[in-house]
Amino acid sequence: MLTIPQPVKLILDMYAAPGGKSIFIGKILNRELLLCNEAIGKRMGMLISNLRPCQINPSAAANLDSKILAEKMPQTANLVIVDAPCTGQSLLAKGDKAPGCFHHVTINSNANRQKIILANSAKIVASQGYLAYMTCTYSTAENEQVSEWLLSKFPEFQAVTVPHLEKYRSHLTEIPCYRMWPQDRLGAGGFTVLFQNTSDGERNQLPADFLDLPRFTNI
Repeated sequence: MLTIPQPVKLILDMYAAPGGKSIFIGKILNRELLLCNEAIGKRMGMLISNLRPCQINPSAAANLDSKILAEKMPQTANLVIVDAPCTGQSLLAKGDKAPGCFHHVTINSNANRQKIILANSAKIVASQGYLAYMTCTYSTAENEQVSEWLLSKFPEFQAVTVPHLEKYRSHLTEIPCYRMWPQDRLGAGGFTVLFQNTSDGERNQLPADFLDLPRFTNI
């Protein structure tokens, strides 16, 4: 987050539950509005209950598919965060179970879903805005290869070097992206990459009635 210029007018956390990222972002980034989306309905309760005591204002929570958000708010967000559903291989380092997380069918299925989510998310990023992609898996198919795919499909985006993470830079691709392994003592492990929409143009405004849509909750 130290790489992203502030203030950041509109932030969308695409898969926000249980809320830790949204709370962290809400506390450190100067912004006008934080939208905390969670596509899985049964996770909304924990998201809202975690956000409210922390007084992350102004913010709103939503239960919408990424496709709907891409249709309703194209080129509006200055920062979109995608902590993508994945095979969760790093859960094993925490002692949790992740059945089938190394099976090629499971990996490919998740990679394809991640591409759909990222494509929708890219459409939401405003000109000169940022898209942060992250997973909690070690699979190159879900990490570096998905990142390379995004750049091939959306040439207006470029991967941004994050100086504070340079010592964790992945050697599995030419683009700047970062892997944290359990032996780095930064948790169970994960992957992240920051993209910027380098196109020129005006940022679209949210529709006036956007927060009145069904499945939105003001925090």
